[in-house]
Amino acid sequence: MAQEDYYEMLGVKPTATGDEIRKAYRRLAKKYHPDLNKDDKAAERKFKDISKAHEVLSDKGKRAQYDQFRTLGNQGFGGAGFDAFQQFGGFQPGAARGAGAKGGRKIKFEDLGGFGDLFRDFFDFGTRARAEQYQPQRGEDVYLRIEIPFETSIRGGKTVVRVPEEQTCPTCRGSGAQPGTRTVVCPACGGRGSLEESQGGFAFSRPCPNCYGRGKIVESPCVVCRGSGMVRHKKTIAVRIPQGVESGAKIRVRASGKPGIAGGPRGDLFLRIQVLPHGKFTRKGDDLHTECTLNMIQAILGTKIEVDTLEGKIKLRIPPGTQPGNKLRIKGKGIAYDDRTGDLYVAVKVQLPEKLTPAQRELLLKFAQSAGLAE
Repeated sequence: MAQEDYYEMLGVKPTATGDEIRKAYRRLAKKYHPDLNKDDKAAERKFKDISKAHEVLSDKGKRAQYDQFRTLGNQGFGGAGFDAFQQFGGFQPGAARGAGAKGGRKIKFEDLGGFGDLFRDFFDFGTRARAEQYQPQRGEDVYLRIEIPFETSIRGGKTVVRVPEEQTCPTCRGSGAQPGTRTVVCPACGGRGSLEESQGGFAFSRPCPNCYGRGKIVESPCVVCRGSGMVRHKKTIAVRIPQGVESGAKIRVRASGKPGIAGGPRGDLFLRIQVLPHGKFTRKGDDLHTECTLNMIQAILGTKIEVDTLEGKIKLRIPPGTQPGNKLRIKGKGIAYDDRTGDLYVAVKVQLPEKLTPAQRELLLKFAQSAGLAE
């Protein structure tokens, strides 16, 4: 049997962090969960494989032992390696149990040296996994992208966000069973979640295919939540936008993520900000940038014009001889927050006349000659 690679099962690198492993498992578990893939044996096998991989890689001790075994490869355990180890993936420590298991060989994990803990973790028949399933666990974080007006990003304020949320199904109250029916102990495994069978001198255990290792079955799944016990809806929350926030910034809203499991705390909500463009201003750090258009005479002789700021219009002096592309600075009219105040920069554009009358042309020609610009 080929050696299984738990990292490959979860689609992560051997250097993956615990958080990356957890996210990969949750994504795959949702995709291949038996409740969502009725009568799909391939999905059922995939779900079992990724659950086994997650159980090992999510535990630091087990992962360290697995990495050592993985590095050793087929030379890691008496020349047989991890492939041979997998063939005993469900044998019971001590005397074998179950029908036909009399005279089973007694094996002590302590006799396996440094790999004893790893074997013990693998051969717990899902007991630990099922126990952890019902322990309080923190809910998952939720990540959303929201758009806010330019003015809100500058001044701060509040915005309303609609967040997808899972709630206990009001029809079945989270049981997953259609009202009037019940959840019963699995008759195939007697509530253990696993089936045992004898093979040679060992007793092997495998997840119960009738209840998918849960130990209980729903006779008639709830038609509203389809047996999951949870329904989705959207809740509305008000979020405070801090002053001066920029595109790409993240805002954390504590305890507004997905609900925890078995009474565990909620996850957090993370909002990635996208600032909508403004019709007149662009932002660079604490400074604002805008444009003004002058005619040829204004640029040559100088003038005063009105320009827009965030607080309203103000007068701006245009010095004589202003060139196209020049930027005029208005101090203190940029973005003000955290004891800092930026400036407003006005880029000058000069509009030239497209047509001239004969008299205008004559005057411009005389001007050019007097300035030495024409013969």
